[in-house]
Amino acid sequence: MCHERCDESRYRTFVSLVQSCLLLAVISTAGCGEKRPDPKDTVKGMFTAIQQSDSVYLKTNVDLSQAARGVEQDLRAGDTAGTAADQVGLLLRALTGDGVLRKRWLENQIVLGESQVQGDTALVEVSFLDKVTRVQYYNRMRLVYRGGRWCVTDFRTM
Repeated sequence: MCHERCDESRYRTFVSLVQSCLLLAVISTAGCGEKRPDPKDTVKGMFTAIQQSDSVYLKTNVDLSQAARGVEQDLRAGDTAGTAADQVGLLLRALTGDGVLRKRWLENQIVLGESQVQGDTALVEVSFLDKVTRVQYYNRMRLVYRGGRWCVTDFRTM
């Protein structure tokens, strides 16, 4: 009878130990999620790159092909012919040098608002405040998390 109690006691101790180990494993795994940067930092970096005409940053952190589709009318000004590569080139030129978007955006005060993240997608609020009229143009830029970083995929020109 004593032998059975000892075996039962060892069994309970073993089960408790296994349960504790499993609980610890679950807790430590839950805390090991990937720490992602704030998507707002990518948008801030994009505006810095526009200010500095940094096409390398823009090519790396903006999906120029996808973003160009959303602003195609602003880029073409009536010319609807052209390939996707043409659209990417037009957008990159519009964001750098004497580009129309660069001029339009940088002549305004840029205010970044809240960012909302849902899985691998984020929206960042961006307001452009006209320095002369004080009119505010509200925009939300869409980003996608891929390759370990946030990438801007969609925006309006104003």
